[in-house]
Amino acid sequence: MYSERAVPGLGVIWRVEQPTEPAAPSSAAPSDFSPSVSTIVPADGCADFVLRGDALLIAGPSTQWLRSPVDSATPTVGIRFAPGTAAAAFGRPLDALRDSLVPADVAIAGAVALRVASSMRALASGTRQDATELMREREFVPSLAHAIDADGGVSTAPVPWRRAALQAADAEDSLSALAHRIGFSERQVHRKMLAEFGYGFAALRRVRRGLRARLALDNGASLAQVAVRAGYADQSHFTREFSRMMGETPSQYARLRQVVAPSDAGAAGSGA
Repeated sequence: MYSERAVPGLGVIWRVEQPTEPAAPSSAAPSDFSPSVSTIVPADGCADFVLRGDALLIAGPSTQWLRSPVDSATPTVGIRFAPGTAAAAFGRPLDALRDSLVPADVAIAGAVALRVASSMRALASGTRQDATELMREREFVPSLAHAIDADGGVSTAPVPWRRAALQAADAEDSLSALAHRIGFSERQVHRKMLAEFGYGFAALRRVRRGLRARLALDNGASLAQVAVRAGYADQSHFTREFSRMMGETPSQYARLRQVVAPSDAGAAGSGA
């Protein structure tokens, strides 16, 4: 079962209860952690702090699905940062973390990793109701933000060029059109994208297109309708790109949506 809370200025705080009898692992995507039990995590272009058991991990900006270890003994909790905003939280450029799942203390300052892990453990302890109430407490979010950045510099407030990049990707604009609109050279845009998003503008367009397709499928659109409306060149392009992002074909995803209640579907896209 999955629960989350959007927190202005920080991101999304989430918690997921793992199944008591998880599915058998697949060898489709090897993980550095070589888990005995794992689950598919679809790409969403975001980066997360993830607390699994007692280990704090960083899920880098995702442009393709990955296989993540499952800890069925305790809930997994995380902080998901909007695309383009995690670099400030991690204190480093994001491109080297793209599509990876690594221990936090090898990627960021050890003191920050310790503070964040300590603050997030409260979300993993107790019942789901306890965690939901904690997410709503006025004191918890500022304390978590302080754990991430003791100087208070972390913020997901919209930055004009980032907002323009997201809008351009949603409109299927070109890199040159985006660069012209925000007054940068294409090379400058690419460097800023790698540092702050963790991937280039073409990857951002693919991710946003995939998210539009997933939403349309969730709303009951046919495969043919989704391929056209989401901006894919043809059905084979749709199948190839969607599978790369979601870890399953559009038809497999659509069939699953028919047997999973909408209220439960959110867990499929949660954290790493």
